[in-house]
Amino acid sequence: MTRRNRRLRGAALAAVTAVTAGTAGLTAVPAHAAPKAPARPGDFNGDGHRDLALGSPLGTANGAAGAGFVTVAYGTATGPDPARRQVITQESAGIPGGSEESDGFGASLASADFDLDGYADLAVVASGEDSDGPWEGGGITLIYGSANGLSSRAVRFGTDDGDAYAHGAVTVSAADVTGDGKPDLIAGGRGSFTLYRGLALGDLTGTTTTVGHGEGETVHVSTTAADFTGDGHADLAYAYVWDGIDGRDPSTRLNVYKGAATGLADSPTFTSSDTPVRSLATGDVDGDGHADLVAGVDGGRGGQVRVSPGTASGVGAATVIDQDTDGVPGTAEYGDSFGASVATGDVNGDGRADIAVGAPEKTVDTVVKAGAATVLYGGPGGVTGSGAQQISENAGDVTGHAEENDLFGSQVSLADLDGDGKADLAVGASGENDRGGALYMLNGGASGVSTTGGRTFYSSTLGVQGRDAELGGVVLP
Repeated sequence: MTRRNRRLRGAALAAVTAVTAGTAGLTAVPAHAAPKAPARPGDFNGDGHRDLALGSPLGTANGAAGAGFVTVAYGTATGPDPARRQVITQESAGIPGGSEESDGFGASLASADFDLDGYADLAVVASGEDSDGPWEGGGITLIYGSANGLSSRAVRFGTDDGDAYAHGAVTVSAADVTGDGKPDLIAGGRGSFTLYRGLALGDLTGTTTTVGHGEGETVHVSTTAADFTGDGHADLAYAYVWDGIDGRDPSTRLNVYKGAATGLADSPTFTSSDTPVRSLATGDVDGDGHADLVAGVDGGRGGQVRVSPGTASGVGAATVIDQDTDGVPGTAEYGDSFGASVATGDVNGDGRADIAVGAPEKTVDTVVKAGAATVLYGGPGGVTGSGAQQISENAGDVTGHAEENDLFGSQVSLADLDGDGKADLAVGASGENDRGGALYMLNGGASGVSTTGGRTFYSSTLGVQGRDAELGGVVLP
């Protein structure tokens, strides 16, 4: 067991635990015949509809505070259906381990069809798993999809004691690093990252790269992976913010590591250390066929988004957008946390990725820490402030109203939830309803995000009320 922010230790891979196929608390989700092609990320039952997965790492499970759980609402032609839901804990059938205080199960989520069977799988980080002290621990559970949704076929892997600067899973990202047509999983930890291959059979090959930054506590880690150079291999962006100890200065760094058939390079091809990174995402914002790197940072007044274009030689110079950029609604104010979360997806169907930006501590109509989300639109020259939208609980017909400490924008996601080919905006408000949390879903369209006709899921909607779910704090990208 451990605290939420910890420096994790342990370099060796833990033993892999495999279990037989079955169901894991799934209710009212019809089975589907196995598709012929690999499933898209987030389609756990292979029916062609994107499913919604939410992590509650500080939630109560089996009576243990902070043990954590994951909630899934399965997709339909009109979007996720809360009646077709699944709540997964480490007590669920087939899930390895058990729910213990401060396990943090659900701290990060990633999805891909790792075994290429037509059903997407879900990787779940338990950031405090197997910890016997305040600065170590962390593991991953990979839950395989099936015709009935996420099943009880699962493997768990992670860390045990070893090198003082070893990884300890904090965040996960999925992408094809080796270029063999099979998704790989990258686990980012406080001190290193690990590339896992062979996930189709549960026979993992893990390659760890240690990122040395001396003694101290790494308080925040972000990862994302995509092919920035267009060579068919996904590259890794890895960022950390480190608090120094014994009078040493704190530091921050964003590194990009090149992907290849043999895995990830040991040394970065790009590095930056000028501004603390809060969040990362990737998408082709300018439509040139290369993935671009999107970083939410603590720079400027109230936060920034920096978009670095992908090129044949790596990522290029960043375009900086903040709330004082021409066309961006609102005004930058200290403490807004603009960029605390970022996500990409094509909202208007123009073939270019757009960017959602969360500012969970922004003051809205004098209400402090009510929070807001901004959508920035991509174009042939990259992202600008032109046409940007700012959305809060006081906008249009968005359900509810802005209240202090709602933290609307604590997490954002852009994914096609209704199958119309355009990304829909999901915004988390983890502080809504006294830590119950909420997730707001707004439809994308040719004119951008609509603030009418949206839907809101509360902890009561998904049957996890009274468990400190903080819904919307962790959303599957």
